[in-house]
Amino acid sequence: MKKKKRRLLIQVLSLTVAFYVIAMALSAVTMYRSSRRSYLSAKNDMIQRDLKRVGGYLTSLPGIYWYFDYSRTNADQIRVPMTEEEAYIALKELPEDQTEAYRYLETLSTEAQLAYAKDLYNLIQYKINSDRSDFGYGGLFCIDIRDGSLGFVYHEAAQTDKDGLPVDGNSKLGAVWYYKPDDHPAIQRLQSGRYSDVEFEIASTATDEGGNYYIGYMPLEFGNEIKAVLCLDYNWDSFHSELMNEVRFMIGLMLIGMVVSCAMLMLLLNRLAIKPLSILQHSVRDYIKTKDSLTVKEHLKEVRPNNEIGVLSVDVEELADEMNSYIKGIKELTAEVMEALAHTIDAKDKYTNGHSSRVALYSTMIAKKLGLSAKEQEDIYYMGLLHDIGKIGIPNSIINKPTQLTEEEYEIVKKHPVYGYEILSEIKSMPALSIGARWHHERFDGKGYPDGLAGDRIPLNARIIAVADSYDTMTSNRSYRKYLPQYEVREEIEKNIGTQFDPEPARVMLDIIDDDINYTLHE
Repeated sequence: MKKKKRRLLIQVLSLTVAFYVIAMALSAVTMYRSSRRSYLSAKNDMIQRDLKRVGGYLTSLPGIYWYFDYSRTNADQIRVPMTEEEAYIALKELPEDQTEAYRYLETLSTEAQLAYAKDLYNLIQYKINSDRSDFGYGGLFCIDIRDGSLGFVYHEAAQTDKDGLPVDGNSKLGAVWYYKPDDHPAIQRLQSGRYSDVEFEIASTATDEGGNYYIGYMPLEFGNEIKAVLCLDYNWDSFHSELMNEVRFMIGLMLIGMVVSCAMLMLLLNRLAIKPLSILQHSVRDYIKTKDSLTVKEHLKEVRPNNEIGVLSVDVEELADEMNSYIKGIKELTAEVMEALAHTIDAKDKYTNGHSSRVALYSTMIAKKLGLSAKEQEDIYYMGLLHDIGKIGIPNSIINKPTQLTEEEYEIVKKHPVYGYEILSEIKSMPALSIGARWHHERFDGKGYPDGLAGDRIPLNARIIAVADSYDTMTSNRSYRKYLPQYEVREEIEKNIGTQFDPEPARVMLDIIDDDINYTLHE
């Protein structure tokens, strides 16, 4: 029963844990996706705003689109620091309109074009470097994505140390990043013309191999052509690590909640269901074994009738009462029928009135002192009542003969155990009933009848009845004598221990005789 109880607890606990694990997994995925969407939505807004701010500044510079074309073939000269003479040339006013500025710059001398390109280069460096430093971007750069110029760098914001000072590591004008188009869907969309104002993606960047960044791309268009792409990124790995830490923290909290909830659930379930069910099961099994409805009621008092199990316990209690009443009636009927049979047997012999009932009583007393169960005591009582039922097959002339029996007559009398066995064997519901009838005249030394069994080969109940039968024979009145004195009966039983009688039940009978100080146990 304890194994089944544990099995039920394990089954319920397993289902509960499985439910919590599934719920945790779904919660973790939901939380991750929700946090990720919220983060990306916020980053999208920030990136788009900042790109438009930086891009607005760059596109406001006269001649910027001319610069994107010019710098691709003159990057090395532009990177050379500007001289004073070049600075003077670059100060010339340009048309604000980009198309007019583009045409105007194309008409200038080579020296003037280089001077103005250097001027724009310095402005671009200043703006991109300062914005990255001021706003803490992961990266801010401007590249070309046109066929033949894929990955050409116009400028990348300088990296800074912990004090915000520039350090080496940024890509200068003319550097090339060898992007694999398949790794950058946002660039593919820009190249195909299917793009929004700003395109976003999560990708690794050439500036930090192995690291992933969330990148926003804003095209800088001149006419119908994308001249350059302004890119702004944030460290995706850092955010993702923080997000996963939050997810792990939440899973940890949910695990603690699961353990606490499971413990509370098990305690509650044990109190409300498993323990009451265990009591019910124990009560039913105990009743099946003992048929004791009082014990069942005592057990069922522990089940509170405040739920379906409580109602079931009341039903079990009522069923036990009904069954007990029914069994009691059956037992009473059985006892009455058997006692009637016993009286019928005893009535056949006018010298043994009440013999069967007394043998049944003495046999039960011996069985009780031997420690036999209530059921075994009940069985031996019925065996004692009917142990002489075979005498029905013996002629009355022999049973009631006042003189000594002849050898032939005695042989006929010796057949009554077999007759009794054959009669009682027909009672299939009580197969053990015939044991006492057949073997109550067997002797422990093997000299009895009808089968000449000896020792432990004789069933215990038959050995008990043999002692009780002999005791009653000696303590009953006969036509030729009065019942024997108690001390003679005791001496006779003691003398035959180990020969006629099994020592164990015989010694118990001696104890019963010793306890019967007033000698009440006789006819």
